[in-house]
Amino acid sequence: MKMRKGKKLITILLAAFFIVAGMNVSEPIQAATISEAELTQLYLNYQQMLAQSGADQAAAAQAAAEQQALLAQQAAAAQAALPKDANGAIMTSPAGMPETYVDINLTTQTVVYYLNGVAVLVSPCVTGNPNKGRATPTGFYSIKAMVPGKRLKGPDWDVWVNYWMRFTDGAIGLHDASWRSSFGGTIYQTNGSHGCVNLPSQNAATLYSMVTIGTPVVVHI
Repeated sequence: MKMRKGKKLITILLAAFFIVAGMNVSEPIQAATISEAELTQLYLNYQQMLAQSGADQAAAAQAAAEQQALLAQQAAAAQAALPKDANGAIMTSPAGMPETYVDINLTTQTVVYYLNGVAVLVSPCVTGNPNKGRATPTGFYSIKAMVPGKRLKGPDWDVWVNYWMRFTDGAIGLHDASWRSSFGGTIYQTNGSHGCVNLPSQNAATLYSMVTIGTPVVVHI
């Protein structure tokens, strides 16, 4: 009677051990001849595997919690980094305008990129010189060409730009202007461009990484 109970216990322990170890136990498990010492070691191994399994689950839960916390921090940082208006509020696209578009204001000499209704980039710029008949044309356009490196040549200019974003059917576009040391203000009235929208290099790079062919562009005073 004791032998049968001993074999039954061994069978149960073997089955539990194999299940925890991830082994197939679909076939009947037969109790083998095993010593008391071996049975004790088997039981200890089984307990260790249970403990390790619990530790692994706890570690996975901790890693998931840390990942969620990191994502929350990144989201908060991104929210804090969004451009704000004079009152400290997040800038949103004006009523009647597209949710996602590039806004070029000739009066304030600023370029704003709105993504899903929220301003994600605000940059000073230098537009065409209106006093020389080179004012940047107003109107509704879209990005028609994007070139990562282009030489712009004309009657009295020959410059290289790293981020070319053409938005008219002609040759007017947004681009970096590494030769300029300042942007914004009234520079465009005396030292404006030939019609293009000049941007600081870093801002041009950022805008280039955000827009795509077809992104609407609105130029207004």
